Amino acid sequence: MATVWTFTNKRELNKSEFLNYIERKVFRTIRKFDMLPRDRSITLKKSNDLNTNVLKKIIETKFPVKFSTKPNLSSENLSQAAEDIFKNILKGNYKGPSPKNKPLYFLSDKEIELYAKLSSIKGAKRKQDKKIQTLFEKFLKKNQDLELNIVKAVGQLE
Repeated sequence: MATVWTFTNKRELNKSEFLNYIERKVFRTIRKFDMLPRDRSITLKKSNDLNTNVLKKIIETKFPVKFSTKPNLSSENLSQAAEDIFKNILKGNYKGPSPKNKPLYFLSDKEIELYAKLSSIKGAKRKQDKKIQTLFEKFLKKNQDLELNIVKAVGQLE
């Protein structure tokens, strides 16, 4: 099978391995940060964005998912978190990150978009802050795990 994803350590994944990797990573995050409600009923904010559609598809394999105005899980991902952290630091109002109730917290936009493409999931891509993305592009050439490193570094400050 053809390689669809290559990690920074040069490990390669084919389509089925990649889909399995993403699903396991989401459920591992839910378990690690104790995000599952007692009644095992997941509610998400109704949205047509890619993150919400991917999260819904993954979670539906094991738990019932409903839409609500008061969601108990967020579809925010790693790229959004890193962007928000950087934006807040530049503005001078630093807030520490929290993966609480964010199962996609350790998945980047690239990973989510590839998962959606391989699973034929449609949805609107999130709008990115051009100023922050321009800055990230310069750093990403030298450090491909930039977003994860930002989130982990800020997590260590707490």
